[in-house]
Amino acid sequence: MNFAPLLNGFMLGFSLIFAIGAQNSFVIRQAIAKNHVLLSVSFCIISDVLLISSGIAGMGLFAEKFFNAYYKWIFVLAAIWIFYYGFTHVKSVFKSFDNSIQEYNPQKLGKKQIIVKLFVLTFVNPHVYLDTLVLIGIISLQYKGPDVWGFGVGASFASLVFFISLGFGASAMSFLFNNRMAWRILDGIIACIMFFISYKLIYQSGII
Repeated sequence: MNFAPLLNGFMLGFSLIFAIGAQNSFVIRQAIAKNHVLLSVSFCIISDVLLISSGIAGMGLFAEKFFNAYYKWIFVLAAIWIFYYGFTHVKSVFKSFDNSIQEYNPQKLGKKQIIVKLFVLTFVNPHVYLDTLVLIGIISLQYKGPDVWGFGVGASFASLVFFISLGFGASAMSFLFNNRMAWRILDGIIACIMFFISYKLIYQSGII
């Protein structure tokens, strides 16, 4: 088997997923809280593998046509959702704390709540489809035979490495977040990132 497509897929997949978006920030927060880390990581990995496989199987061309026809509405709706997600982090920054408790334990979500949130953060985000179905799907067209799926395995492996490192790495650093100020700083940073992504999506929609 030619390892060049595998390596190229891994490098492309890792570069696309590396940016901190709504999905990644949610995984970080759950990991620091040590709340169902394996579930969050597994959901993200499985979702990426399914989307990457669909893109390589030929969904990329269909997705490209769909986005070209409705991209304005898709980007606007996604921007609204991302802005709301950022606003929830702003609320966390300014929420009241029990001053008698020095250690801050963030609210822990149940398994169903985590799955629902991750589903929305993953599949409502247009960049997920642009990265996996469209970009990876179209780039895979340069390969033939087994090399096509070698490219896909490389991209999927990048997701595996990234989310395991992100989830369990953040969990290992949770001792740094055993006070209220650290969580406020984290929520503030995430909120700023979400607002920037929301603005970027509105700008890309062309309505401003």
